[in-house]
Amino acid sequence: MSQITLELKNNEDEQLVLTLLQRLGISYSTLNETTNKNLDYHRHIIEQGVDIEDFDSFLQAFNDNRQDRNLPFNNL
Repeated sequence: MSQITLELKNNEDEQLVLTLLQRLGISYSTLNETTNKNLDYHRHIIEQGVDIEDFDSFLQAFNDNRQDRNLPFNNL
């Protein structure tokens, strides 16, 4: 399965693309502006990164503390 994201600013173009997708039998979903704002908010948080000077040692300690947990795909 492939996913393509389009940003259409013209309502006429949007209707043309949606009509074409329907005619071709391609399923689609639309995102409204509220969803886009929510995505931008979460993207901003992710882009800020981690506020830890030595992330490698933090990650090692994190993994060591969770060795006893039986999680799926943990030993791949």
